[in-house]
Amino acid sequence: MSEPMKKGRAAYAQMDAACGMLVESGNWQRVGASDIRLFLDMYTQALLLRMAQSSGALSGEMRAFIAGVPARDVLNIGKASSESALNTGYKNRSFAEGTPLLLRCCVAMDDKDGTSSAQQFVGGVSALLYAAAEVDGSIGGAAMNFITAYLGGLRTFMLTRAAGRHAPQAADRVDVPGQKAARQDESAAKDAPKAGEKEETLEALMAELDGLIGLEDVKREVHSLINLIKVRKLREEHGLKVMDMSFHMVFTGNPGTGKTTVARLIARIYKKLGFLSKGQLIETDRSGLVAGYVGQTAGKVTEVVTGALGGILFIDEAYALARKGMDNDFGREAIDTLVKLMEDNRDDLVVIVAGYTDEMHDFLTSNPGLISRFNKYIDFPDYTDEELMAILAMNAERQGYAVCEEANAVVLDMLKAMTVSDRLDFGNARGMRNTLEKMVQEQANRLAGLSGEITREMLCEITAQDARRAVPGEDAQAAGDAGQTETAEG
Repeated sequence: MSEPMKKGRAAYAQMDAACGMLVESGNWQRVGASDIRLFLDMYTQALLLRMAQSSGALSGEMRAFIAGVPARDVLNIGKASSESALNTGYKNRSFAEGTPLLLRCCVAMDDKDGTSSAQQFVGGVSALLYAAAEVDGSIGGAAMNFITAYLGGLRTFMLTRAAGRHAPQAADRVDVPGQKAARQDESAAKDAPKAGEKEETLEALMAELDGLIGLEDVKREVHSLINLIKVRKLREEHGLKVMDMSFHMVFTGNPGTGKTTVARLIARIYKKLGFLSKGQLIETDRSGLVAGYVGQTAGKVTEVVTGALGGILFIDEAYALARKGMDNDFGREAIDTLVKLMEDNRDDLVVIVAGYTDEMHDFLTSNPGLISRFNKYIDFPDYTDEELMAILAMNAERQGYAVCEEANAVVLDMLKAMTVSDRLDFGNARGMRNTLEKMVQEQANRLAGLSGEITREMLCEITAQDARRAVPGEDAQAAGDAGQTETAEG
C-alpha cells in the first residue's frame, strides 16, 4: 500500500469516527450507522473528484486513491475511465459544495453535548486532501489553491459558529455605535430617515432576514457573521485585541436563489452594527469593471469601488473576469486592481463575489491574493417545490392578487415535471416571479374579453385558466376549457 493511501485511509477513519459519535449520540436521525457511512463515502469521493477537477486531469493513481480510500467505492470510480470519473464527480458535486451536512451535524452535536467531533471531522478532511495532493508525486499549485480555499471555508464556518456560541442572545444587550466616528458627520444627513419614516432597527432587519422563505443554512451563516461582529465590538470596548480578519464573501449558487436579496440585507445590518458607515449595495458585473482599451480598466474599477465605500460591492458572475485561455484579457487587470483596493479599504468595504460554484473556484484561483481575501463562503441551494409555491403566494399577496387552489395545482405540476436542465433555465424565485407576471397578463386578457361587470374580487383572483395559459405546454388545455365554457353558456 502506498504512503498516500495509508494517510488517506487514516484520515477517512478520523472522519468516520466523528460520524460514529453522531450515530451513538442519537444526533443522526436517518437510517443508522450504515446510512451515515454511505453519506460519508459519497462526500469523500465527491470532494476528491472536485480536487482533481481543479487541476484539469485525473491520473490512474488518483483514480485508484479515490476508489480505495473510503469504505466503499460508491461512485464506481475504480471501474470508470478518467473522463467518466470526472463527469461522475460533476454530477455529484453538490455533496462537496458549501459546508458539508456532516460537519453541520457535528457542530450541532458539539453545541448540545459539549463534544469536539467537528474539529475531528475537519482535521480528517484536511489530512485527506493533503494525502490526495501527494498521490502524483508532488503537491502542485492547483492542488494547494484548492486545499487552501476549501479548508478556509470550513475553518471560517467553525470560527463563526464558535463566536456565535459566546455571543449575547438578544440584540439589545449589545450597545454598539450606529456609525464609525470618522464618517459620522459626513453621512448623517444622507442616512437620516425621511420625514414620517421610522429609522430601521436591528431587530426589524433581523426579522426581515429570518422571514425570508427557505435559505435556512444561509440564515445561520449570516447570523454567525453578525455574532462575530458583535463580539469583536465588545472586545474593542473592553480594550482586548481583535483578530485581523477578512469579511469579504463568496456567494455560490444558481440564479434566483436569493444572493442579491441577502447581500442587500447584510449591507443594512452591517451599517446598523457600525461595521459599515453607509450600508449601500452597489451591484456590478464584468461589463461594469472592464474597459475596452489598455489602461482604462484600472480607472473603471477604482471608480466603482470608490462608489461602494462604506457599503457592499456585489460582483455578479465574477468568474467572467477570469476567462480561461485569455491571459491578455483586461479582466485580469480588473482582478489585480480589485485585490489592491480591497486591501486598501478593508476597514469600510465588503466585497461579495457571486456565481456558479465550480466557476467561482476558477475565479478565486486566478490571482494569489484572492483566496486569502475571500475566506467566507455561503452556498445558496435551489428552492424546493414547496418553497417556490410559498414565494409565489407571497409575491401575489404583495401585489394584491390571490392565486386560487386550482391555479396553484397547475403551477406545482409544472415544477414537478421539470428536468434538471429546465430547473436551471427556470431560475428559482426569478422564475416564479416571471410565472406570476404571465398569469397576471393572462388574467388581464381574460377580463378584457368579458362583457359584464368586473368586480373587485375578479380583479384580484388568478384562476386555473390564467395559470394554464401562462404555463408552457398548458395552452391547449386552457383553450379547451374556454371552449367548453362557451358551449355550456350557449
